[in-house]
Amino acid sequence: MPTVTANNYEMYYEVDDFTPPWKPSETLWIQHGFGRSGRFWYHWVPPLAGKYRVLRRDMRGHGQSADPGVDYVWSVDDLLNDMKGFLDALRIDQVHYVGESVGGILGIAFATRWPERFKSLTLVATPPAIFPHIQQQFAVGYKDWHTALGALGAGGWAKALMTQGGGLGVASLSPQVEWLLQEWGKTRTHVLQGLCRLVPSVNITSLLPQVKVPTLLLAPARSPLSPLSEQVMIRDGIPNARIAVIEGHGHEIYLSNPEGCISALLSFLQSLQ
Repeated sequence: MPTVTANNYEMYYEVDDFTPPWKPSETLWIQHGFGRSGRFWYHWVPPLAGKYRVLRRDMRGHGQSADPGVDYVWSVDDLLNDMKGFLDALRIDQVHYVGESVGGILGIAFATRWPERFKSLTLVATPPAIFPHIQQQFAVGYKDWHTALGALGAGGWAKALMTQGGGLGVASLSPQVEWLLQEWGKTRTHVLQGLCRLVPSVNITSLLPQVKVPTLLLAPARSPLSPLSEQVMIRDGIPNARIAVIEGHGHEIYLSNPEGCISALLSFLQSLQ
């Protein structure tokens, strides 16, 4: 099981590389968002790994990365230092970074601190912040988001959000969605409760003009969690950023329309060569 220890923390990751071994290859890092893991991106690997060395890292407390513990106090600095330490431990100077939702928020913050480590930045359905009205949706009828997670667990909360139209955006409870809910359920409830306390205090709007790396937004056409108006605002805030509007059922465009996302991503990366 591939793991690295950095920032005094053990992280799990997977690497897929089917590029020609006699040629130098660039690295593409896919970073999942809140409650997910690298396994959610399995279907992106085949079309990408013949062109790039593809990394998928499980965020602190998610997937197969170590549990930081019930009493751990989540911080943006720790999450960013995890990311830098991960690259340092693998001796990777630069990556093309693809961040989904919270993974995209972290990518923006990282790009302003260590721009030399990113060859490019791709934001997948990334909001500028988790605003109060979104936090209310995440409460799915409970007192607050934290209480809902405690009552339902990670998998139950994700299912409630889907069935109540809270923005995860799936067409039906298909076998694929049932698998996704099982994967959601693997994340420890206290991890998401700890992270949900941090996330509402984060707003990256003021950082947007400081992002100097080539940036692409993969923007969902119809997501209540990251509406197109906000996506355009982010595009306009980052110098020379580009946007590709992706049709899909809702927020989870990397699941509902991977072909559209990957096509736009590859066109963007090829334009940088």
